Amino acid sequence: MTKQEELSKISDEVKMEIADIPVAPPLLYSTLFYNLASEHNLKCDNEELLVNQILDEKLSKLSSINHDTSLNLIKLHKSTVEAIVAIKNKDQSSLQKVLEETADLRKEIEKLKASIFRDTLTKAHNRQWLYANYIDGAEGLTCKGILVFIDMNYFKDINDNYGHIAGDKVLEFAALHLKKTKAELVRYGGDEFLLLFDENLSLDAVNSLMQNNRDELVKKELQYKENRFHASYSFGTTDFFKEENFQEVLARADEKMYADKESFKHKLIAN
Repeated sequence: MTKQEELSKISDEVKMEIADIPVAPPLLYSTLFYNLASEHNLKCDNEELLVNQILDEKLSKLSSINHDTSLNLIKLHKSTVEAIVAIKNKDQSSLQKVLEETADLRKEIEKLKASIFRDTLTKAHNRQWLYANYIDGAEGLTCKGILVFIDMNYFKDINDNYGHIAGDKVLEFAALHLKKTKAELVRYGGDEFLLLFDENLSLDAVNSLMQNNRDELVKKELQYKENRFHASYSFGTTDFFKEENFQEVLARADEKMYADKESFKHKLIAN
């Protein structure tokens, strides 16, 4: 991984850290950025040039998304006008053509949505997806169900001992393993995930499912280059209800997750 790629990864981690802050001043961003860079033993020489390169890449991607969105809106407007004319003229042939074009356009829009709502590393949903599908503008949940808050154990040690590429591989593998639960998976932070189950399962059932999922993960030996190691996570589970404040639900799950983390550490020491 090049220095620019590592700094870009750190930049993404900082953005996740400040995602819930309504107004994040530049000093806060820069402080978090340089603290993380220091933890990873990165010296930010020529940082202005590197930051500009990273920003250019991000803006280029954003520009591409905006371009695709604009083209799709133009196509949608054109199809709508043609459909109205076809209906007025009772032109079945033209209307059928519009329907076919609209079906193709819908596929393009779904692809665009997928690219906006997917975490590029783990292929899990991202926070934008979470807020678009589960949370209203006032931080109220739009349905009821069960939330599981997940935090990888000893993830910093993996990064420090084996490198950030190994850490990325662990996150990819953990996400793939968590998808076995069949719940909606969200990458919420650097090494934090959320699972969202619908209301058809009980808390006990979800806790049992998560315990089995973790036990399976712990048994698997992971390898990166010549290094062999194990990965695990801690979790906290809570139910939630429609219109309940999301941050309060998350806080409940977070508290249970930390209790589970302490319990899990004691089990490792005992063994």
